Amino acid sequence: MPDPVDQAVAHARAKAARTLPVFVAMLLAVVAMSLPLPRRFVAVVPLVLVVVLTVRLLRFLTDRKGSEKVVPAMTLVVAGVLLATLGLQGLFYPQVRDYEACVAGAQTSEALAACEQLRDGVFWGARELG
Repeated sequence: MPDPVDQAVAHARAKAARTLPVFVAMLLAVVAMSLPLPRRFVAVVPLVLVVVLTVRLLRFLTDRKGSEKVVPAMTLVVAGVLLATLGLQGLFYPQVRDYEACVAGAQTSEALAACEQLRDGVFWGARELG
């Protein structure tokens, strides 16, 4: 009969081997989300990888207690939120691009306020600045 301590250690090692790639991919996705707008969409690749690896990790943990599944489930939620954020930025790409270009070129607080009006106009229907 196998030793319970050896089984626990083997399970912990297998779980760590499945968890590390998830967090490395999530770190890459977060770094990619900070890139300028056209390049930011490369974050979809590590985010999809996070989703796939996290689902595999959750399937590995099916016979374990629920507390071990909390962090992978939260990781799945965060990856979903980041994918939704990228989707919205893709949906409103021209407006987001214009806003980011405005903020990058703003050198005064008045110019930054004009950029904020441009941003608010995207979602609240205010007229855009020309």
